[in-house]
Amino acid sequence: MQTAESWATSKPIYSRLPDCYQTNEIAEWLTDYFDELLVGTKAKVDDLPRQLNPLLCDPEWLDFLAPLTGFTGDYWDKTWATETKRLLISNSFINIWANKGSKEVLSLVLNCFDIRHLITSRGNFILGTSTTGDPLGTSAWEYIIYLPTTYKYGNKFKLTQKLNSLYGPCWCSSEIIFNDDYIP
Repeated sequence: MQTAESWATSKPIYSRLPDCYQTNEIAEWLTDYFDELLVGTKAKVDDLPRQLNPLLCDPEWLDFLAPLTGFTGDYWDKTWATETKRLLISNSFINIWANKGSKEVLSLVLNCFDIRHLITSRGNFILGTSTTGDPLGTSAWEYIIYLPTTYKYGNKFKLTQKLNSLYGPCWCSSEIIFNDDYIP
């Protein structure tokens, strides 16, 4: 019997035995355990590509994939929602780590956590109006994160502070303001 045929019978060892053993109950009993073990192991190996895809894998694989994609220490929490974990891991290499420290990444990460927000700049440079030539380091870029007033003193506010310190632009000043008028 060929390899593909023997696996199709779910008895890869027993089905390859010589014909004189094919009707032997003892031979079937002796190989049954190993056949089941091989079939189960092959199923897990064949399923590995799906388990390595954060959008398709079983939820328990997400905490395994996190360190492989750069999420360790303060950057990962096993208690986060499954959908949040999937979004973070799937965006890790293309969007998050490649552009970490930008306003766009901070917004993306906040969106992964379903935190309604608006990020605006304070003190943008306007051609022909703004002065240049400040000594290096005297005027840092500043940005504001607007959050709904319902987040005030809650878990989403604390999470926003943490995510801002981890993913926000460094060497910048930031402020979190609660105002429902700015939130889309």
